[in-house]
Amino acid sequence: MINTTNQENNEKKPTKATGSASEYNKIKKVIAVMSGKGGVGKSFVTGLLATSLAREGYEVGVLDADITGPSMPTLFGLRGPVNSGQYGILPLTSKTGIKVISMNLLIEGEDNPLIWRGPLIAKAITQLWGDVMWGNLDYLLIDLPPGTSDAALTIMHLLPVDGIVMVTTPQSLATMIVNKAVNMAIRVGVPIIGVVENMAYYPCPDTGKRHMIFGESNGEKVAKAAHAPLLAQIPINPVLTQLCDFGEIEDIEFAETITLMEAFEKAMPIQGKTDEKVVSESVKENKWVFAGAIDDPKKPLIESDAIVNDHDKAFSDVARQLIRLKENMGCFEKPDACGKVTGWCGDTMEIQLMLDGDVIKEARFMTDGCGATIACGSMLTKMAHSKPLSEAMKISPDDLLTELISIPEDHEHCLSLAVSTLRAAVNQAMEKLSATNLKN
Repeated sequence: MINTTNQENNEKKPTKATGSASEYNKIKKVIAVMSGKGGVGKSFVTGLLATSLAREGYEVGVLDADITGPSMPTLFGLRGPVNSGQYGILPLTSKTGIKVISMNLLIEGEDNPLIWRGPLIAKAITQLWGDVMWGNLDYLLIDLPPGTSDAALTIMHLLPVDGIVMVTTPQSLATMIVNKAVNMAIRVGVPIIGVVENMAYYPCPDTGKRHMIFGESNGEKVAKAAHAPLLAQIPINPVLTQLCDFGEIEDIEFAETITLMEAFEKAMPIQGKTDEKVVSESVKENKWVFAGAIDDPKKPLIESDAIVNDHDKAFSDVARQLIRLKENMGCFEKPDACGKVTGWCGDTMEIQLMLDGDVIKEARFMTDGCGATIACGSMLTKMAHSKPLSEAMKISPDDLLTELISIPEDHEHCLSLAVSTLRAAVNQAMEKLSATNLKN
């Protein structure tokens, strides 16, 4: 008879997964999305949760650990190839700023199968963790494959998983298999922070009546077995399916995502966000509030009554104002020159120039990066305005910091990213001018 006890508890725990990039990454919470059963919508729930967190201003990453059946690139409308940075692989970034890595982004042809045995899959997962430049993240969500063997064990043992979101559907068969995953998590000692029941019902568009297509809900039963709350019950909706097929999961907005978001934040809070992408006008804990920012952008900044942590204090008033207003953020229809650079942290910046001879008439920037990156891009494009190309090339990171006054010390690499990007744009402009002069 097969011994089904948890043998791993009696073995020496493996060394935590590391990699060339891991020492540069700062990830506050690692959350695995699990089921044990295939076809219940783990990837869909992962995508919804990532999108909801990003809308709230959190820095979010998604690791697609379903090596042989990856779906994250399709959901987010992303295609490879990926690039390599100074210290590791650079994840692709979605339109709302979510960093995504998947095996489908690393292979030639998304239809090509990976016919691998368990050990190779486990090794690939640890490499996606340790060799990817995630940078600073509030949450890294890991989309697990079905099952309770190699892949799931690798993630729970070798990665610093803080909690699991368990996904189920109403069918009794699904409930039984999901309960296996619940028991596995309990035995391995990783807390289950909540349960999501997908395909819970179909709301009739004519009457609003809920039809239980897959039978009565078993979500509460799974949640009880997991000793965790039922975070959300997501309905069947063909429109949601179409959006996912078109790579537009980030466009999904419906009541259940708000419920999921609120329940998740309550179940797995973090101490302040890494860097606000968008600062809300409402007073929220650990946020800066901009006094009269809409009516009069020139009014000074004030702090909220809530506690402001040391990281927030490291931004000068000037830097915070730039983050809020995003001056010069955007692009030209036909720029005269542009430069694009990806930093070691994984953030990418592009600076575009409009020229009058060899003088920068106007400069704009775009970035998928954090608040510090936005402040640097905004200030640097202001500094470059009306300067000859030769003078713009001489602007240094120290010059930029002088104008910003201060940004968090652990984000001073954003200064170099911005300056390198401007220099790339100026180099292209000089090359074009030189080519034009030769022709004349």
